[in-house]
Amino acid sequence: MKKILLQFAIFLVSATSFIFAQGTAKQKTINISGNIGLFYDMYDFSEENYPNFRAKYPENLFRLNANATIQLGKHFSIPFGINITNQKTLYNLPNLPNESIVDYIQNPKNNISIHPKYKWVQAHIGTHTPDYSELSTGDINIFGAGLDLNPGKFIFSFNYGISQRAIEQDNLLNTVGAYAQNIIATRIGFGKIDGSKFTINIVKIEDDVTSLINAPTEIKPIEGITIAPLIEVKFGKKIFFTTETAVSIFTSNLLNPFEIDNEIVDAVKDIITINASSKGDFSHKSSLEWKSKKLTLGGEVKYIGPGFVPAGFRNIEKDILDYKFKSSIKLFKGKTNINGMFGIRTNNLKNTTLQSTKRIISNLNVFTKLTKKLSLNASYSNFGFNNNEINNVLRIEMINNTYNVSPSYKFKTTSINHLISLNWNLNNFDQFDTTSSSFVASQSKSYGLNYNLFFKNMPLNINLMGLHLNNQTPASSFKMKNYSASFSYKFYDKKIKPTLLFNLAQISKNPFTTDKRFSTKLKISYKINKKLQFKFAYKLNKYTYGTSRPNALTKENRLQFSLLKKF
Repeated sequence: MKKILLQFAIFLVSATSFIFAQGTAKQKTINISGNIGLFYDMYDFSEENYPNFRAKYPENLFRLNANATIQLGKHFSIPFGINITNQKTLYNLPNLPNESIVDYIQNPKNNISIHPKYKWVQAHIGTHTPDYSELSTGDINIFGAGLDLNPGKFIFSFNYGISQRAIEQDNLLNTVGAYAQNIIATRIGFGKIDGSKFTINIVKIEDDVTSLINAPTEIKPIEGITIAPLIEVKFGKKIFFTTETAVSIFTSNLLNPFEIDNEIVDAVKDIITINASSKGDFSHKSSLEWKSKKLTLGGEVKYIGPGFVPAGFRNIEKDILDYKFKSSIKLFKGKTNINGMFGIRTNNLKNTTLQSTKRIISNLNVFTKLTKKLSLNASYSNFGFNNNEINNVLRIEMINNTYNVSPSYKFKTTSINHLISLNWNLNNFDQFDTTSSSFVASQSKSYGLNYNLFFKNMPLNINLMGLHLNNQTPASSFKMKNYSASFSYKFYDKKIKPTLLFNLAQISKNPFTTDKRFSTKLKISYKINKKLQFKFAYKLNKYTYGTSRPNALTKENRLQFSLLKKF
C-alpha cells in the first residue's frame, strides 16, 4: 500500500509538471509554482568499546517533498503539500499492524495537504494547522478538513480533524500511550482574516475514551473548550491595536466518577463533560504598537489565569501577569538600528502554590555601519527569576546576563574580496545556592573568527573558521576548540559546484582527558538546467574519546542524494 501511495504521489507531481508545460503553451492560463524534491540518505556506524552508542539517523531514509501551487486563471489556485517518508514512525512508537491507506496518510511522519482557494473561499484538506489567535488555537497539527470564508467583511472559519492518534501503552518500549483526540474549531466575525477584524473564536478538544483497548496508567482522557473574542484594529498606517479575552473549561479526567449536579452544569453538559476534575478560568492579552519609518513604540499586557487551558495549544505557562515594552529606532539615515525590549513577569497571582516568582526580561540590540567597510553588531540580554521567600531553604533566585559583540570588516584587493567577522560572547549565570546560602556563579565565554575569501577571476570561495568555548561552573568545566575550513569551486559554466569541508574539534571535560572529533564532508551540486538540480553529499565523522570512555572510538558514514525541481 505504501508503494501504491508513493507511486500516486510521483504520478501527481509528474502530472502537475505536464500541466505546467501545457499551460505555458496556452498563454499560461494554467501555471504551477513551487518545488519538489526527492531525497535518499544512507547511514552506518562502527564503534569500539562503546556498545551503547545510538545511531543518529536511520540506515535508509527516503523522502518525497513537494510544496507547490497550481494557478488556474486569475482567481482559482490549489496550493498543496506532499511530504512522505519510508520511516515506520517519527517517534518511538509501536508499529501499527495492517496499516490502511487512511492510517498511512494520517501518520504524523507524513504530511499531505491540499488548500484550494477561489476568491474569498479556501478549503483545507489533509494535514493543516488552524491558527486563529494567541489564546485560542495556533500550534496543533490536525488531519482533517477546514474552510475559510471571507466575502466582503464577513469572516467564517471551520476546522475539524484528528489532533492525536491512539497509541497503546507498551512497557517494553517505555511508551506511556495516548488516547485518540479530535479537535473542532470555528470562528465568526467581520473584517479581513489577514487585517483588521473582530471575531469570536471557539475551539474544543476531546479524547476518545473508547480508542484504546487498555487504559494507560499515567494518561487520563481530557476534554476542553475555549471561547475567545478577538479584536485587531489598524488605525491608519501607523497604529496597531489587539485585544483578546478568553474563557476556558477544562476537564482533566473524563473517567472521574464524581459528577457535579447544579443548574449551570446541566445547562452545558451537552457541550462539555464536567466532573470533579473540571476547572474554568480566563485570560487576557492587549497590545498597542505605533510604527513609523524611523521609530517604533509598543507595549503589551498579558494575564493567564491558573486554571486557564487554551484548547488549541499544547502547552502554555499559566498563572502569570506580563508587562512588556518594546521600541526600535533608525538613526543616521538608517545606518544605525537600535531595538530594545523590557518586560516583567510575575506568577502565582492567586496564591495557588506555595511560592511566587518575579522575572525581569530585557534585551538591547544595536547594529551600526561605521564605515563602508566596517560594521558592528552588539547585544545585551537579561533574564532574572526569583520568588518571594526569605527562608534560604526555599529561596529561589537567579540572574542571567548575556553580552555579545560582533564586528565585521570587508575589503577588496586586486583579485579577492575579503570578509572578516569576529564574535565575542559572554554569559554570566548567578544562582542562589540553598546549601551554602550564597550565590554560585557560572560563566561561559566564546571567541570566534570567520574569514571568507571570494576570488574575482575564478569561481573559488574559501571559508576559514575558528571557535574557542570555555564554560566554567563550581562543579565542572567544559572547553572546546573547533576549527574548520571549506573550499568551493564552480566549473562547467558554473553548473557544477563541489564543496570540501574539514572540521577538527577538541573537547575537554574536567576531570577527563580531551575528546577529539574529526569530520570531513564533500558536497557536489549539479545544476542540470535552470529549474532542475542534483545534489550529492558524503560525510565522515570520527570521534576518539579520552578517559571519559577509555579506548572508545566511533565512526559514522552518511551518504545523501537529492533531486530538486523548481517550477
